[in-house]
Amino acid sequence: MTKTPQIPPSPIRVVFVVMPGGELIGQLGAIEAFHAANRFALNIHRPAPYQIEFAGLHAQTVSVSGLTVLTPTVESIAPAHTVIVGGSLALVDKPLADDDRERVRPLLASATRTVSVCTGAFVLGRLGLLDGHRCTSHWMSLDALRTQFPKAQVEADAIYTRDANLYTSAGATAGVDLALALIETDLGPRMARAVARALVVYLRRPGGQSQFSATIDAAASSNQRLRDLIRRIERDPADDHRVDHLARQVGMSPRNFARVFRAEMGVTPAVFVMRVRIDAARRALEATDRTQVDIAQTSGFGSVETLRRAFLKALHVTPGAYRQRFAD
Repeated sequence: MTKTPQIPPSPIRVVFVVMPGGELIGQLGAIEAFHAANRFALNIHRPAPYQIEFAGLHAQTVSVSGLTVLTPTVESIAPAHTVIVGGSLALVDKPLADDDRERVRPLLASATRTVSVCTGAFVLGRLGLLDGHRCTSHWMSLDALRTQFPKAQVEADAIYTRDANLYTSAGATAGVDLALALIETDLGPRMARAVARALVVYLRRPGGQSQFSATIDAAASSNQRLRDLIRRIERDPADDHRVDHLARQVGMSPRNFARVFRAEMGVTPAVFVMRVRIDAARRALEATDRTQVDIAQTSGFGSVETLRRAFLKALHVTPGAYRQRFAD
């Protein structure tokens, strides 16, 4: 017997707050997911579970791509169950003005569920909503998020996070992943699976942000010796990169080297080397037809089985499946 999706007796009001200069792709994906859930409910003669509304800090906002979106102001919107704050590149380097921050505060404070997409997390951070909570954003803005909001628990590889009734997502299409998680919470896994199939996306995407991000960045270190060492690791990931060997190359003791490396790069040398090797293997799987045996050896894993275990642990997908999805 097929179980009917659970539909709430009254619509869940979801308000999308569009930031000035906002990037709409993250919000549009989430909007389509909610509308798909509405269509499925109507098809089985149930009321639409979501009521979608929009708000802006001002009467009109313009996206980065030049699309003009006319919205009511946040002050005119009644309290909603879910408020989703969209991202904007400007939010990373230019904090929200004090008057705009106070303008949006009441709507967020009255929400049962507070959500951000991409750099919308910076708005939540300015309001103190990230303090002590797990959160994420687009991989390019994670360092800024940590620096600006040191009390937040920033997760580097998450596609989205949930901490009580606070949700945040990575950039761009991660808004779809987040919306699917909200739909599953509200309406159950069956509806979430139906929406994922309709949108031709994974219900739970394999892997995290690291499979799409530039995780290896020598410029991240202010230490010239470490930058040179990192370049050597990247040039030859299959070389001997044990901590004692790396420490000798920069004239440090293994203990001091490990401490300095972690302070500069945010991860241990072993984790960093593993990321370099996974990144090298990813590029080879995406852009070449080399065998997995060859890729495992040249990227530093030694064997196909070790390569497979590393991919499953870091990306939650086998090398073969990764190549099928992302090969050029």
